[in-house]
Amino acid sequence: MTQTLIAAALSAFASLSATLSGAQDTETHWKLQSIDGQVFEARATLTFPTPAQIAGSTPCNRFFGVQTEPLPGFGAARMGVTQRMCPQFREEAAFLAALREMTISEFDGNRLVLRNEDGREMVFVAVN
Repeated sequence: MTQTLIAAALSAFASLSATLSGAQDTETHWKLQSIDGQVFEARATLTFPTPAQIAGSTPCNRFFGVQTEPLPGFGAARMGVTQRMCPQFREEAAFLAALREMTISEFDGNRLVLRNEDGREMVFVAVN
């Protein structure tokens, strides 16, 4: 019985490690597909340059910040954004506001889903 429980725990840990390792790939750029089920037409990306950092592009600018929660948690804080104006400023504001609200990350192969406890969701796909 004890050996079965230990084997199950080790298997679960190995599975979790494999799932989270996709996030640690500093080369992967995650392109936003949707926010709360609505297709996001503009281009926005997210990367994880280090375990404690996030960065990416919005429809108008580049951003960077601190990833404050250990995976599979998610927390975007101390974010900086370049200040270029463009016609898609509303889409940019929606992306950044949603990103700041996310608290949970789920990596599944070429797909990243960020969620929060209120049911909000951002879906990304790997683009490289």
